[in-house]
This record gives sequence, C-alpha cells and structure tokens, in this order.
Amino acid sequence: MSRMGQDVIDIGLTRVGQQYVFGAVVPLDNPGWKGPWDCAEFASWCAYQAYGLIFGAGGATRPAKAEPYSGYWHAEAKKSGHVVSWQEALHIPGAALIRAPATGRPGHVAFAVGDGERTLEARGAAFGINIFTGAASRPWTIGCLLPGVDYGTERLAGLTSGSRPRATSLPDIFLWFKTSPIKGAAVVALQKALLGQGLDPGPIDGAFGPMTHAAVLSFQLMRGIEVDGVVGPATARALGLPFPLAEGVEDVRLFNEVVKPKGPCPLTFPPSPDGFDAIAGITQSGKTFSATTASGEKFIIGSITTYTDDMHRTGLFQGNAAIKDSLRFGVYRGRDFVSDFGPWAHFIEPTLLAEGEARFATLNTYDRAAFTFGAPQLAAHTPGRNFVAYFRQLLALPLADRHFPELALRPNSDGKITIHLQSDTGPVDLEEVVMVTRPNGVKEPQLAKLMAYCNTSPTAVDEVELLVAARLMNWLRLDPRAKQLQIAVFLAQAKENLEQAKTKVPGLVGSDWETALWIMDILHQGRGTYAEMRAALASANPKEALRRIGLSRYRTRIVTIAKAVAGLKASGLLDGFTV
Repeated sequence: MSRMGQDVIDIGLTRVGQQYVFGAVVPLDNPGWKGPWDCAEFASWCAYQAYGLIFGAGGATRPAKAEPYSGYWHAEAKKSGHVVSWQEALHIPGAALIRAPATGRPGHVAFAVGDGERTLEARGAAFGINIFTGAASRPWTIGCLLPGVDYGTERLAGLTSGSRPRATSLPDIFLWFKTSPIKGAAVVALQKALLGQGLDPGPIDGAFGPMTHAAVLSFQLMRGIEVDGVVGPATARALGLPFPLAEGVEDVRLFNEVVKPKGPCPLTFPPSPDGFDAIAGITQSGKTFSATTASGEKFIIGSITTYTDDMHRTGLFQGNAAIKDSLRFGVYRGRDFVSDFGPWAHFIEPTLLAEGEARFATLNTYDRAAFTFGAPQLAAHTPGRNFVAYFRQLLALPLADRHFPELALRPNSDGKITIHLQSDTGPVDLEEVVMVTRPNGVKEPQLAKLMAYCNTSPTAVDEVELLVAARLMNWLRLDPRAKQLQIAVFLAQAKENLEQAKTKVPGLVGSDWETALWIMDILHQGRGTYAEMRAALASANPKEALRRIGLSRYRTRIVTIAKAVAGLKASGLLDGFTV
C-alpha cells in the first residue's frame, strides 16, 4: 500500500482537542495514546502510526523508548529526509514544518495541511492539538518530506518559484533573544512586567539577554501561550502590556542610567584581621581567575565557561590546570578518614572518586545549582541538604567570622538556626525556601537567596562567586575540619538515602555492601528510579543490572565506580561490613 503525505494528517486529526504538555513523553507504538503531547512527540507519533517510521528521535530504534525533539527533526530532515523550503512545504499535505532550536529560540514541529496557510500541530498549553491558521507569518527554518512517503509528484512540480510566498522575518517591534541582544527602554518595561509576575528577568538593564529570555519562556509556559521566546502581541497582552511595547518615562530614565559610561570597578575584600591569612586579591589571566592570600599564597579558582541546561548560563569551571592546582587542598582517600567514620569511609570512596576525582576543592558555578563545591559536589539550590548543610556547619567553627565576616548563624522566624547575611536593612535569612519557576516551566523549592549570595548573576562571572569560592578553598587550606565536614554531610545524606531505599526496594539488605553501594551512588546522582532498582534486584544478575542503570548516558562515571568497587572487593576492607 502506498504511503501518502495526507495519511499523517488523517492520523493527527483523530487527536484534535487533546492536551498539550511541554516535555510530555509519548510511546510512539501506542495507537491508543490520547495525550498529553508536545510538538515533537505528536509529530513523531503521527509519523510512526501513519508510516511505521521512527523520525525525529535521534536515531532511536525502539518506538517505546524514543524521545523525539525538534532538534532531531531538523538534523534527520537534512540527513535522511528531503528538505524543501518551508514556503513550499506549506502547499504540500503532510509535509513537516520545522523551526530548528537555536540560541534564544526553542524549536517546533508541525504538519502542513497543504493550503499554504494552515497547520496541524500540538501548539501550546492554551491551544492543544488543532488546525491553525497563520503559518505563513510564523518563523520556520525548513520544510521536510519524510523518506518513503508519496507527496504527489504532480503537485510538487506545479509549485513554481513565482507561486511560493516570500520568506517573512519578525518585525522590529517583536522582542526576542539575539546573539547581539535587543536593547532599549521597551525591554526595561518588559523586564519590570516579568518581575511583577514573580519571574526573574535578571538585572533591569534594558538588554534582552539570556535571563530575560528564560523568564519569557517561563511566562509563556505558565500561561499556555506558544512557547517560542518571542514577545509578540499574545505575550505582551498576557503581561498586561501594549503592543508594540510602550516605554514610560521611568523606563527611559532607568535605561539611560544603565548605559551611562562607568569607570573601573576594582574587587573589594573584607578586612583581614591581624595574623589571619585571608584572601587579599583576585587576578584574571585570559579566562582564568586566581586568588592570592595575605601571606602570598596563590591558587587557581577556575575559568569562565558557558553552559545550557534550562537557560544559557556563564560561570566557573575547573580545567586541567585548575584541577592539577586544586590537588594542594587535598583528595579524599578512605584510609585517611577511618578514624572518623569507620568502614563507611571506604564505602563512600567510589562515589567520591566519580565526583570530580574526590578533590575537596572541586568547584563549578555554571549550571542551575548556581554554586557547587567540594568532593561530594554539594549543590547550593537544595533546601536543607548538600551545600547549605555543609556551609552551616562550617560557620559554626571557630574563626568562621574571619572567613565570612558578613555571615552569622542566628534563629530565623521559626526559631531554627540558619545562615544570615548582614545587610544594610538587617539580617537576611539565606535559608529561606522560595518556590521558583524555572525557565522550562518547572516549579521547585530553591534556596534562591543563598544561590544569589554565592553567585549574583547566572549569566556572568562576578566578584561575588569568585570571592565565595576563593574563601572556601582557603578555608580548606587553613583548617582540616573543613574537609572532614564535607564527608560528614555527604555520609549523613548517603545513610539517609539508603534507609529510604530499604523501604522502597525490598531486595536491598544491609549485609550486601556492594549492592548497597550501587544503590547509594544511583540515588546520589539521580540516574535511576526505585522501580528500575527493584527490577534490577529481581533479575538474574542484580549487581550487573544495577551497574547498567544509566550506562548509556553516564558510562565514564559507572566505569569509575565499577573499578573502585573491584578494588574494595580485592582488598577485603569491607568484608563483613553491614549497611
């Protein structure tokens, strides 16, 4: 039977009116699936149901495991499809219209109805699946004809260049994230409106940069508007703004103040008490920053890098030179901590080796956690755990006021002892939990004030993160308890995770330390579910099955763990150990 372009439209029309959910996962081989959908998943499901073809899923071979993505649609269109202009595709029933994801622009996939104007697609939470008009005025990248599908050669031959609509670009009155950011008082008005919706657009500086773009995406997700990162009539209206955006007198004043030329702003440091070897200066060479203490000790903090998770970010990472230099602060070895933690010191060593090679001064500030530090890579965004637990215990040590004189432990409004920052208006509780809407629309509790204290801007390396990082490294150099506390915090959380796992994974018994170690590492990294662990323990080879969880994505880490486990078994150090 011939496979026709119209077939994919006929299949898709059976799902009109169903729900759109950004990031929904759809089993392509389930003909009875009734949602939720997102754009790429809907397009790939229709293609599989119509033609038995897995397309736009990154080369997946099993339909139930495929994870479609607009970027895969774009790549596979060029590799195995037949690329046509999007203007031409609009006149071909069943042709795919693809907007490739790019810096500042999420991707999208739709099918052309064939009349030069309408599409069938999963468009957004406010729209669901339906037939939509206006496709010729939307920004597409390419059109694609799927391999092995008959789109009607006579129809294609009849599409002369004179009959095709001209490409359209977004008018200047639209705002979106460009490589060279759009700037002006109108962007100030937009940023203030986003802030009024509880979304963080970054500095109110009149530049449509990555944080403003991320806030626009979050707002569109929250309101069910088409998620394209573009501020057009619909997004402006939902924000309560006129379109084109109008700038007020105050917006103009703020923008002019921001762009006014300023002189150099040197780094400043807390005063160094007599005899205390505090951080005295920070210098930059190329992309790398180094700190110098009052006694002249110099060490590398890290280098500038960029990263994209749920938004485009800039922060610090440690390259080869920084990693080598950081060894001066120490590397975790279980034998050095047996007197503190008993055999548990050996038990946790494989996981710490996989976390930055167990270096106590491991640092990154480039991802959504804002600030991550230590051999266990303790992240700053999680309430009550990880970095905040470590930092709170550090600040209880003698001489804490010399390392961080602006911080103190004091009761919060609930009487709990938490970390406070002394500000001009009084103490600020850095452990206050804030419900944050991330750029991908996910809401989660975060320590937003602690994150901002450690890393003021997620789109730039600033004085704050450099100084916090340098002081934490220096503390490791001056007081061995700073290292011991990292391990104490990590071990407490590992034990807590294992106790929880015993209630969720019936096959986990304390006498089998190797199985427990794999489960502890899976939970610490978050690379598997309790269901996957239960299935592994019920298999013929439980340890091998546990090892394979997340293997395709985290092979290097898992190989490191396996090698360290083999070493522990050979040494006999954990013979008879009970978890």
